[in-house]
Amino acid sequence: MKKFIVKITLFSVAIICVINAIMLSFLFGVKDDWSIYSHEKNYVLSYDRLSALRDTNKIIIIAGSNGGFSINSRIIKEAFNMPVVNTSTHAGIGVRMQFETYKEFICKNDIVLFIPEYDDGDERLYGGSTLFRIVGTHMPSAYKKISARQWLHLYKYIGVHNKECYEHLGSGEFNSPYSRGALNEYGDIEFEREHKDSIKSYNLKGEMSVELIDYYKYIHDYVRSRGAKLIFLPPTLIESCYNNNTEQIDSVCTILNKNRIPYGAHPLRYVFPDTLYFDTPYHMTPAGASKRTEKVVEDMLRILKRRDKEKI
Repeated sequence: MKKFIVKITLFSVAIICVINAIMLSFLFGVKDDWSIYSHEKNYVLSYDRLSALRDTNKIIIIAGSNGGFSINSRIIKEAFNMPVVNTSTHAGIGVRMQFETYKEFICKNDIVLFIPEYDDGDERLYGGSTLFRIVGTHMPSAYKKISARQWLHLYKYIGVHNKECYEHLGSGEFNSPYSRGALNEYGDIEFEREHKDSIKSYNLKGEMSVELIDYYKYIHDYVRSRGAKLIFLPPTLIESCYNNNTEQIDSVCTILNKNRIPYGAHPLRYVFPDTLYFDTPYHMTPAGASKRTEKVVEDMLRILKRRDKEKI
């Protein structure tokens, strides 16, 4: 009886290992057909731009899609007379993956504009199936930057990723704000888009975990250790959604303040009328993106001026 149980156990383990091997093979051998032609290509384009600017002072934008759709990098470039690289693609890639991919390019006197979305929890830090779609399609070599703890979180998304790849089979070139053709030379979405009345307001989810806070602190410390300057700002958010989530947003601010990594501006400063948003609470129209960016520049100048005074 014991031998039978041992055999059954070993057989089960072998089956599990085979299934895991098949699932993992999709990560390294399969690209998502939709992502190939989408704005998510900015993930590798940003890496190439930063590599070319390695020894040049620059402004690096680290954000989710609130950065891609709702920032006009040309305005920032003209205000600071510095090249701008907007690395934003999708918040679903996770803050850790995005920062780990580009941190090697941060140099002395660079400015890092860090604007994560509000939603908290492990997915905000470690990502989900979106990480597999973007990294696996555009730069599989970046998988080596995933920590053991992050793999434990991501494992459950492997099956979801494989299913999405199957659903996207046969996708080809398309023309929309989400296409790779919508990207400009900075990494912004530069595609005419109008407000949609169908934008769905939603309740922000998740709690700001200790791990997420610690990683935010790590970003602050790392940028400082490189002799660069970090500007930490709240994301833009559609007015109707902000009004439904003030308690959650106030909680985020309180936690950040307690951990001595406060936003450089109050969240309400980046709340705009619904008509300035395109299709989600974070995605603005071109007019909205310009209005938001003008405030970003004002805050950047104010924060940098204050820090220069503190050094005197």
